[in-house]
Amino acid sequence: MKLTTLSVMAGLFAGIAGFAQAQEVPAGYPADYSKIIEGSRAESGLMIYSNMADNNWQPILKGFSAKYPWVKVETIDLGSGTVHSRWEAEKGSKSRTADVLVSGANDRWAAYGKDGLMEDYKSPEIAQLPEFAYPYPGVNVLSTDPLVITYNAALLPDTQRPKGFASLVAAATADPDTFTGKITTYDAARNSFGLSAWWSYMDKKGEQGWSDLRKIGPMIRGETSGGPMNEKIATGEYLMGIAVSGITIFPRLEQPGGEILGFAFPDDGTIMMLRGMGIPKGAANPNSAKLFIDYALSQEGQTLVGKGGLVPYREDVPEDQVRYTFQKISEIVGKDNIITAGFDQRLITEAGPFVEKWNAAIAGK
Repeated sequence: MKLTTLSVMAGLFAGIAGFAQAQEVPAGYPADYSKIIEGSRAESGLMIYSNMADNNWQPILKGFSAKYPWVKVETIDLGSGTVHSRWEAEKGSKSRTADVLVSGANDRWAAYGKDGLMEDYKSPEIAQLPEFAYPYPGVNVLSTDPLVITYNAALLPDTQRPKGFASLVAAATADPDTFTGKITTYDAARNSFGLSAWWSYMDKKGEQGWSDLRKIGPMIRGETSGGPMNEKIATGEYLMGIAVSGITIFPRLEQPGGEILGFAFPDDGTIMMLRGMGIPKGAANPNSAKLFIDYALSQEGQTLVGKGGLVPYREDVPEDQVRYTFQKISEIVGKDNIITAGFDQRLITEAGPFVEKWNAAIAGK
């Protein structure tokens, strides 16, 4: 768990300038939005529970704090499931808890949408976003992050580097001695992120997807986090990973030794994970939380989301300022090959039978 605090310390003139800027209602917002801005001044800051790392947060927190310098923001980096279990344990108590939740635990967001646990606040920015941006009252989408195929470029020759799931299956079944125990992915039985990803993939691919998984299931060793997957691929413990979070490998490619890793957006089905974001009902600092939600969904905020290594989805985000956008990845693999992993209620009702089928497929049955 990591705790990050970002506060803006500025001189007198900068403070005056920030105050003046804060009085302005963003263009296109309702006139009474000034009540939210002013209401935030009387609050005690903003606590965010998320599954994002410090480097993901820094650009957007810097931009937000420049716009609203009196709002002190703290983020706590947790696992996707822990974001929710911690808040659920704390809500209703007197202890300080999250004002905003951000995670990739899509089954939890589906449950919150069903049970109405998030504040029913609809951002003025929603009108500028695609339909999937606001699936339930109070449930927003912060980013759309791709799951990719990663591989060890030093150990895997060009002829065995997969471009998609089908070519990966073909390469592995043609040379099982090389690939047995050398393929990894998120274990859908042990990880809510993996459950959401693989449920969405199989929902789109149907029996063909299950058939392919059975062929290589016994060769797979499941993990619960993208970072360790990439490190083990880099050291040669694994040769490749399927459906690995792109935001964990993109920064790694730019670090020393990053050239040993390669990746591909699967050409026969790239999963795009919707990262949920919402304000819990009863949040201690609701006005500050609304300011943050709105900023994160704005053009400026989405651009900074991209600068932090996530994948923004607003159509007006300048592509030359970020690594990837949802639209750019759609162009690369084709719109028909985008599999959006959202907050389907069936993630709740079908989870048990799905995990049973998953475990059987991993065993080759």
